[in-house]
Amino acid sequence: MSAQAEPRGGSGVWDFLRNLSEKQKGSSSEQMPEEHPRMRIGRYAAAVLPAALLLYYCTHAALYAGEHHTFILASGRTYVVSLICFLLIVLALVPVRLSERANRITSWGWFVLAPFAVYFSLLYMNASKYSIKFFELNRIALVLTFVFLFLFETAVLILTGSIRFAVVTMAVLIATLGIANSFVISFRGMALSAADLFSLGAAASVASEYTYELDWYMYMELLCTLAICMFSLKLHGGRILHPAVRAAVLVLWCGVAGSFYYLCCRTDFLEQHDIRSQGFTHQLRYKNYDMIFTTLTTCFYLSVEKPEGYSLDKVKEIAAPYLTEDAGDDANAATADTDVRQASSENTTSQPDGKNKAASDDKNTASTSGNAAANAAIAAGEKPNLIVIMNESFADYPSIGKGLDLSEDCMPFIHSLPENTIKGTAYVSIFGGNTPNSEYEFLTGNTMGFLPASSVGFNLFVRGNLPSIASELKSQGYETLAMHPYRGTNYRRNLVYPQIGFDTFYTRDDFTQAKYIRSYISDDTLAQRIITEFNKHEESTDMPLFSYNVTIQNHGGYFASNTRNLDLDITVENPEVDQTKTTLYVNLIRESDQMLQNLVNYFEDKEAPTVIVMFGDHQANLGDDTYEYLVGNEDEISREERMEKYKVPFVIWANYDIPEETIERTSLNYLYSILADRLDFPMTGYQKYLLALSEKIPALCAQGYWGDDGNYYELEDESSPYHDLINEYNILEYNDIFGGKDRDLEFFADVQPD
Repeated sequence: MSAQAEPRGGSGVWDFLRNLSEKQKGSSSEQMPEEHPRMRIGRYAAAVLPAALLLYYCTHAALYAGEHHTFILASGRTYVVSLICFLLIVLALVPVRLSERANRITSWGWFVLAPFAVYFSLLYMNASKYSIKFFELNRIALVLTFVFLFLFETAVLILTGSIRFAVVTMAVLIATLGIANSFVISFRGMALSAADLFSLGAAASVASEYTYELDWYMYMELLCTLAICMFSLKLHGGRILHPAVRAAVLVLWCGVAGSFYYLCCRTDFLEQHDIRSQGFTHQLRYKNYDMIFTTLTTCFYLSVEKPEGYSLDKVKEIAAPYLTEDAGDDANAATADTDVRQASSENTTSQPDGKNKAASDDKNTASTSGNAAANAAIAAGEKPNLIVIMNESFADYPSIGKGLDLSEDCMPFIHSLPENTIKGTAYVSIFGGNTPNSEYEFLTGNTMGFLPASSVGFNLFVRGNLPSIASELKSQGYETLAMHPYRGTNYRRNLVYPQIGFDTFYTRDDFTQAKYIRSYISDDTLAQRIITEFNKHEESTDMPLFSYNVTIQNHGGYFASNTRNLDLDITVENPEVDQTKTTLYVNLIRESDQMLQNLVNYFEDKEAPTVIVMFGDHQANLGDDTYEYLVGNEDEISREERMEKYKVPFVIWANYDIPEETIERTSLNYLYSILADRLDFPMTGYQKYLLALSEKIPALCAQGYWGDDGNYYELEDESSPYHDLINEYNILEYNDIFGGKDRDLEFFADVQPD
């Protein structure tokens, strides 16, 4: 063989790439230094990434083909992905050799264009999912979005002096935010917000319970981001190294950033252009403002402004009527002509809307009445024990919207409770997640409606001792116990519960012999622990007990592969809904219903008077298809119709005689005041105020409220005939949360501090 002969395989792809590189070197007017070996290794490593993504695609072809193909090459998407990945591999392997001047011009040009590339790659991922049309987006929001991206990119440039690093950081962060947001929405039905930064621990604790699969749009976002990053890393110009230049850019940046903040946060500019953070769903806000700006606005509204007309004198003026001995009677007399209470023992035994096909079995029906000993104890003035259960994701889906048709009732016991029972529907401020917000509303009487959208009450608005049901009952001689069979650190419960008056808090670590359903401790295990702690308490003291319990069994993550210790006996007969999620969910609810039955069966014959309360924290996220069938398309229904996604059932039962009642509509901020009124519990001035307010405004949450005229109103509706009442409530709540030493303790706590 001649020495000049071309080696075997010399005409291959590798030599093509090498020759292309040599041509680039030769065409350059300025010779660049030889490539460092580490750069060469970096190029080879970079080429592995698109190859790995292509391999991932091929192994998950069913997720991306758009149809179920037996052979991955049968889909046109495969050719698109293959071409993109091949081009990225070429981009990685071929070194870019530009003159210093050309490199500098290209770098700065890319610095200007990169935010647009990042934005539109994210827009592609979200457009189909959330029906976003670029030309229908709010123009002001769009401009502010690009301003924000340029500000962020420039901030990284100032800190590092490198355009490459600035662009890569921005691209990776936005892509990560977008993909994480897609997963969060699919899991809990709510988008990410700035407030979620304060709940990262809680999110991380349940993250392992979900299944993560990239959909086509997430996958394409990864490819686009990888392309942006790889191109950026090819550029070596555009560095700001001189301290004076960097300082000048910093001054300019501070001016623009300050103006941006002032415009968005200190003026009503956004409201003037129909931009608001409050709203029902991410879909609707994304359609108007896109994802980046929607998430950004949650940062603007983390602070809480003083309500109109707020002063300490105004607080005392509103509170004064409820601090007299007969305040409760006066408040009730003032609203006696309203028709909020729907007392009707005849209706309590009916099944909701006739949605369930099978009637309850005899063993599941309730026939409880107050026992003689408990009645005698109440007559003698004994304080009843109070057991409260906030049941995770507990909802009555046969009564939501069109309703689910089930093979049998999933809540037979609750639906059959006829005696000594108050039950009905409560409206909540959350959907799919952020459980502590429902806890916050029930325990304090404050509504999340006056607080920043997507914020978490426990994380942001409990700083120091805060009056609550627990602190009030504790002042009345109750022992206060909280239990949650999961991590106690989630949402700062381990810190918050002592601050609001709980003596003891048991977490998952205290449940050593527990039955698990799926990956969570079962409701039945918690019920048995409630009984155990009650018996220990009864044996050791004559004090009444307030037992507050938050379940975990029904938490999200409704996957067919996760049904440990759960029989799927109940079937869903609506083909339009997500069968996997709904079937698993209704069978979980059957377990919760059985848990309540076990507790009632145990306490109905106990001599100690006992009240059991159970309600849901929010509805479960059972998929877009399910809710489109139940409630309707988000783009086509009214805000009042969307309220169907925010209602949960509640039950109040006693082992002694109480009037039966069905309450058509209330909300969690009112629930304890209603309980205290019906069962003659002592009440604070604030609770008397809330009871009176509930007669005028029967239900109020973050999504809006109903007046006693039967009409629905938005909280921000200044034309509402209830606007002044809403503002007075806001004034009182602001004093309770932010009043500090100026909080009216006589009104909120009915006790003086130590």
